[in-house]
Amino acid sequence: PSKIMRQTPDFKHFRILPALFFGLLAFSSAAPIPAQAAMKITTPMMNGTDFRAYGLTQFAIHGYELKREMVNALNFGLKNLIQRHEQTFGRRLPRTFTVRYRIFERFEDYQHFAQVKYKKRINKNVLGFFSPRGREIVTWKQDPVWRLLPTAQHEGCHAIMNAMFGPLPFWMIEGSADWFGEEPAWLQTKFLVNDKRDRWQRLDVLRRTGKLPRLDKYLLTDNYNDWAKMFDDEIGMGYDVGWSIFDFFVSAGQNAGVDWPQKIMAGAVHRAQQNPNVAPELVFARTLHEQWPMNPARKIKGIQSFEHGWHFWIEKNAKEAARAKIIEQQKRKQQR
Repeated sequence: PSKIMRQTPDFKHFRILPALFFGLLAFSSAAPIPAQAAMKITTPMMNGTDFRAYGLTQFAIHGYELKREMVNALNFGLKNLIQRHEQTFGRRLPRTFTVRYRIFERFEDYQHFAQVKYKKRINKNVLGFFSPRGREIVTWKQDPVWRLLPTAQHEGCHAIMNAMFGPLPFWMIEGSADWFGEEPAWLQTKFLVNDKRDRWQRLDVLRRTGKLPRLDKYLLTDNYNDWAKMFDDEIGMGYDVGWSIFDFFVSAGQNAGVDWPQKIMAGAVHRAQQNPNVAPELVFARTLHEQWPMNPARKIKGIQSFEHGWHFWIEKNAKEAARAKIIEQQKRKQQR
């Protein structure tokens, strides 16, 4: 579980506007789901037998009423996320797949439960986490309440990926969740489009100043402390790098009309599954190094060749982001 926490020190990784939240909530005025007894930690809570099913989701709510509109929004988002994961990886989840959310009203109750059941020390920066062992997402109501949606969706991506593949490299766990959380067409608000552009430009600044991490080191990171050391306590940059690597695997090949980059990624994940006694980060990096083709112009291969292509991908997207921003500024001036 500690490898799949959502950690956002300055909230800069919340990627959904309040306006999007309220748009998704415009589904129903039905009665809210009643609160379950809070905050004594009971045997059903410890055993995970206190959930109630609502569509693709199951909920255990402690101390307040979860509005039906939020339930609808989470089900709507989860349905789209499942479809996109299945399209990307060519795999189907079982029809019985559900995501279980345990949501507390008070942060202190969420913190206490995490300590008692999972032996986790939670601070305000950890907005929620997914536990493969407990098969549940644990979070709290959050303030303002719209922040619950992106947190729940991000953790939902972890639940989907865990159901599809089991253990994954740390960078891929977080990078894919950020990518799927922003990529679907139904989330392409102006806010998210600008956020993606800002990410590419932040990464390009690192590229131009020689501060992007070496991938033979970054791909082997397996916890947030590694990212903190690598990025001078800016853990958010670890998310950005993982997000861009995942995008390079999936989107660069699609743009070029080929699917071999995505197949290499899928093959590396599959090999990690076949070697459960070896860290998935190490298995993935070795497989990538063995299978990524040589760059004949630079006479480099493996991870070095991949890294060169990844740098080019960042530069390309950053330039496109800059051009798009200029065009939008010009349009705004014309409209005045």
